[in-house]
Amino acid sequence: MMRFRLIIIVFMMMMMGNCLSGNDKMMISVFYKDRNPSQQVLEKINHVLEECKDTLQVTYYLIDDQSNSDVIADLGLPSTHFPVAVVINGKFTAKIDNKVISFVHFPLFMKGIGRHEGNWSIDDLKEVLNDSSLLVEDNVLPVLEEETTSSGCDD
Repeated sequence: MMRFRLIIIVFMMMMMGNCLSGNDKMMISVFYKDRNPSQQVLEKINHVLEECKDTLQVTYYLIDDQSNSDVIADLGLPSTHFPVAVVINGKFTAKIDNKVISFVHFPLFMKGIGRHEGNWSIDDLKEVLNDSSLLVEDNVLPVLEEETTSSGCDD
């Protein structure tokens, strides 16, 4: 009977939603630009964060606002142009299935946007929000491929 109750409790916790993190809220910093296509990414990020809103403390930073330059530098984000980043508890790099990903630049669904293509997906973000132990100690900026053609990216 006790085992059955434990199974029910675990099942109920799973049904209550994702992003369980105990009593402490995860600190999320979202960096964005007030231009398209960064806004497309921000919309998808916000959808994921909304699912976890009770376990997160989210702060937004406009990348182009000079008053945010110290925060950008302190976190080790690119000192040059970047269109979007998500920092979780001070970290933007995680290891998922033996692959190192960084929540900097455009996610994979924006493939073809130009030289600011990152190596992360919205599902990667969800996974790390559900299991912050996937974050690695040292942040690693992604290496951008050289742009061979003009993409028309306004970011």
